[in-house]
Amino acid sequence: MYTQQKSFIVLLFILLLFALFVQEHAVKADLTPQKYINIPPSNPVLMYEFNKIAPFNKKSFRLEDQPEKWRSAMSALGQQLELAKVRSVYFVHGTFVGNDPAETISWVKQYVYPELSPEYEKTITNFIKKVNDKTYADVGNYTDGYVGLFKKAIGNKIHCENFIWSSANYHLARLEGVVCLTKALAWDINQRVPTPGERILLIGHSHAGQLFALLTNFLAQSPGIKDLRNIINFDKVNCQDNKEDIANFDECLQKIRQVQLDIVTFGTPPRYGWGDGNYRLLNIINHRGKEYTGGSLEGVLWTKDGDYIQQWGIAGSDSFVLQKEEENKKLDILLGDGCNINSWKKNAEVKMRVPHYGKTLLVDYKDNSWFWWNAHKTLFGHGVYTQYEKMLFNTQLIVDELYLDSGAGELSTK
Repeated sequence: MYTQQKSFIVLLFILLLFALFVQEHAVKADLTPQKYINIPPSNPVLMYEFNKIAPFNKKSFRLEDQPEKWRSAMSALGQQLELAKVRSVYFVHGTFVGNDPAETISWVKQYVYPELSPEYEKTITNFIKKVNDKTYADVGNYTDGYVGLFKKAIGNKIHCENFIWSSANYHLARLEGVVCLTKALAWDINQRVPTPGERILLIGHSHAGQLFALLTNFLAQSPGIKDLRNIINFDKVNCQDNKEDIANFDECLQKIRQVQLDIVTFGTPPRYGWGDGNYRLLNIINHRGKEYTGGSLEGVLWTKDGDYIQQWGIAGSDSFVLQKEEENKKLDILLGDGCNINSWKKNAEVKMRVPHYGKTLLVDYKDNSWFWWNAHKTLFGHGVYTQYEKMLFNTQLIVDELYLDSGAGELSTK
């Protein structure tokens, strides 16, 4: 009898320790910043290898100039998207490749010409975006040509949009970006009467994933959202998209709640928490190796371990912005450290690769090389996702994981 009681006490003690561990590392579905911890991921993780599937003609980006096998494969995937009731696909770029990454407009208004008109603002931002598209092309950047080819390749029946935001590297810019994304989605939905089960597919590179995370928190009205509203007036954000606002911000959110969201992130660093809601989340990360953690500095020049920017673009890595320092410090409390080198060093030591939310696919995109300039060529492994020749493989990944029950198709798993 005494032995049974002793065993029961030991078991109870073990269960108590386990409960404390779970509570310590529990993932809240809200605005709470993600914690950087070095333990095996609790969410589903699969490993894949890049498979060409069909050749792509990089000498031309016109659909008619692509090989028949490539066109047929993309067309079949488009049919699957239609069957799944995907009505719109939004491509959202990440940091530094947008239309005002250095906050030029804010600087001009504050120090040079406060009366700058919206027309001139748009002229400046359009010019900046064109320069970025010329500089980066399809490396870590979604171009209009890429989105246009994708739309034609999947059958030209699904609305596809290249959403552009400032891409500045700090909290406030991402917050303003999600306000404009929310308005764009609501305007799109307002053009038709949504049918039951209708879906919108959001595809985002890098910190575009932070915009998506914020959106889910707004839709869920997560704790902390009210505090965000005290920092910025969402209804006064200038989106420069030539679309008339159909309603205020809250009514835009209500329209988005009428549809289901499928969210895919490519190379998004784990930063913000995600809200509860009617959406599915798939994270795709360039990764090499059998471990679930990020790489070491020794291999960065030939991208030995995959996407180093995804690994390093974590809390503390934001740019310092003099004009909006006060607002960003307030946002640090809600969204985690923005510009803080000491915090970044501490977080980077953990080498956390897999986020705490959604399903994650660790994909070896085979972009590593023994040549030192490979880091420049691939943006430290961060620029491979948006390249034209990866379009078919990425689309196959998305369809297989989100819209098919049959499994991995022509993709190869490790």
